Amino acid sequence: MKRPLISLIFLGLVAWVFFQEIRTAALSGLIMADIMRFGKPPLLGYVTREPWVEAIHYSGGGREMEADLYSQRDGRSHPGLILVHGVNEVGKADARIRWAAQMLCRAGFSVLVPDFLGFKSLRLRPADIQEIADSFLYLSSRPDLVRPDRIGIAGFSYGAGPTLIAGCDPRLRDQIDFIISFGGYYDLMDIIEFVTTGHYSYRGQSFFQAPDEYTQWIFLHYNLDLLSQEGDRRILQEAEVWKEGSKRADLVSRLSPEGKAVYNLLHNKDPEKVAGLSSQLSPRVRQYIEVLSPSRLVKDLKAYLFVIHGVPDPFIPHTESLRLFDSLSQRQRSHLALLRIFTHVRPSVPPPTFSNILFVYIPEGAKLYSLIYHILQRGWQ
Repeated sequence: MKRPLISLIFLGLVAWVFFQEIRTAALSGLIMADIMRFGKPPLLGYVTREPWVEAIHYSGGGREMEADLYSQRDGRSHPGLILVHGVNEVGKADARIRWAAQMLCRAGFSVLVPDFLGFKSLRLRPADIQEIADSFLYLSSRPDLVRPDRIGIAGFSYGAGPTLIAGCDPRLRDQIDFIISFGGYYDLMDIIEFVTTGHYSYRGQSFFQAPDEYTQWIFLHYNLDLLSQEGDRRILQEAEVWKEGSKRADLVSRLSPEGKAVYNLLHNKDPEKVAGLSSQLSPRVRQYIEVLSPSRLVKDLKAYLFVIHGVPDPFIPHTESLRLFDSLSQRQRSHLALLRIFTHVRPSVPPPTFSNILFVYIPEGAKLYSLIYHILQRGWQ
């Protein structure tokens, strides 16, 4: 009788010690499968409870912020995570953000998804940084739902830059446990060079991708308010300014020096001229570029950093994440993942042919599984 009892006690102790590891491994596999099945009913739904979604308000960035809070409402404190959407007109209502929030909540996180007005108006603003920081302070004030020592922030696309900068805020940097930069940028000047000329580089190697005219137009259109003169803003909004012809020359001649500096930079196709042309921009625009570039502050980051990027990426080159990773002073507190099954921040899985299974599914699946496992482990350790 004693041996079976001792065996049961031993097995119980082993299960107690390793249960979290087994659970994390199983959840990682299900999340990976759901990502690769993006758009289909989640497998996690069969083994986890439906998240409770609550609309909340709190003070942030000098205004009243709106957010959705996804939680389990099971009487326990969970690791917390703030999702910072990129530039999109619907903000927290974006289907991909809602999908990610539901998935992460099912995996055990209490997830806060705020609406960031700058990103919703398709632009980056210094105010976004303050709003991210204040969102962290709000979530950390909810010990009924989150563990204050296990709160992270995930920034996507152009939302990743302000997220990294907020993570260096002296008020927060000792409190943030981890940050996820997914498809983000390191320096806005690199992005300006890429958007205008199509050129980007890394460690002496140069690359080229034909510039997307629509992206250039959006980049200009939603940043015209940085110009001080209404006349410049009105002229630069006219499509004729960007077409060949005599009317363009007449319009350009009517720009002020400030407006002409912006035109010259955005019309330039030579990467060698970008630095010189950017130096002619107004102090206000140059300050905007500097303030919103994580490159100036990332050395102060203390949180564990997950650096993720899809390859290829038509909007932000993956070399930006490589530059970010290279700049870290503590590489042992970071995780880099370049994934060929994502295009920018959207899952993009090729058909399951034999070749794709062998050379894409297996190696990329292994990288994705490792990434998910380490994120979950970070939250529950």
